[in-house]
Amino acid sequence: MSTPQEVAQALAKAERIATSSHVNPDGDSVGSLVALTMALQGLGKRVHSCLPNPESYPPQYDFLPGRDLLLQEAQFPDDIEVFVALDCSNIDRLADVRKCAESVPVLVNVDHHEDNNYYGALHLVDPHASSTSELVFKIIKAGGWQITPDIATCLYTGILTDTGRFQHRNTSPETFAIASELAEAGGDIFRVAREIYENESLAYTRLLGLALERATLLEKYGLIYSFITRDDLKRTGAVLAETEDMIDHLRAVRGAKIVALLKELKDGRVRVSLRTREGDHVGPIARLMGGGGHARAAGYTSDKDIEGSLEDLLHAIENTR
Repeated sequence: MSTPQEVAQALAKAERIATSSHVNPDGDSVGSLVALTMALQGLGKRVHSCLPNPESYPPQYDFLPGRDLLLQEAQFPDDIEVFVALDCSNIDRLADVRKCAESVPVLVNVDHHEDNNYYGALHLVDPHASSTSELVFKIIKAGGWQITPDIATCLYTGILTDTGRFQHRNTSPETFAIASELAEAGGDIFRVAREIYENESLAYTRLLGLALERATLLEKYGLIYSFITRDDLKRTGAVLAETEDMIDHLRAVRGAKIVALLKELKDGRVRVSLRTREGDHVGPIARLMGGGGHARAAGYTSDKDIEGSLEDLLHAIENTR
């Protein structure tokens, strides 16, 4: 595995750098991406950053400084020297951006997923890290680069969201120490918490009501699940990108070991998000279904409708026990 120092040195030597993260972005992918982009720009680098599908940018992160840096199309200059893939356990997670990543002289893989397949010339992969934002913090510190208040705010966002507000088991004493340092650097930690967790649209609130109303507990499987259809989105006016944290409302229900939220996509496929309280791990289930993630937070996409996807999920739970 590469060290933060080695990654920082590779980035310091390059003049033209591209950065991206995974499809269906979350707080960690967005926070780490924008933070690294701003840090590199602070060094005078030419940086081209984007998301594979910018239209899926979660609106709860609109407040982040540097958000406009991700509005660029996924088109890169021919003279990119280093490409940094953030929070991607495998290169397929880059989607349409993968072609550029594979064509540059140096591909850097920075990630904290336990199922990372160590692609790239340099790979800073630490499954014990709370988040990819924590690893970007270590790269910046190793390089001796400045952590501005804006960079601190973005990194704190990634850490806060991927630790579930410091509630998940990926939260370590080091995580708290880093969060403290980011607060000292001027990160707006109060606004981060308020914007992400206390600033929901009325449309999302109505969608959440529908999802909670149809929540079902299957004691045989230790599973609580719910689902969202395209018609639900149309009826409420909510957008799918808003639903990143909706599954946490289901995880709070007593009696469930595994939590699933099934979301119907535009193309008719179904995205299945999985979480667990204690005991059962959902990472193996997601990998069995062609997806991936962490032991207690994972997901995959099914080609079947919601009913068929649920049936397959139940079979997968049985087959991984």
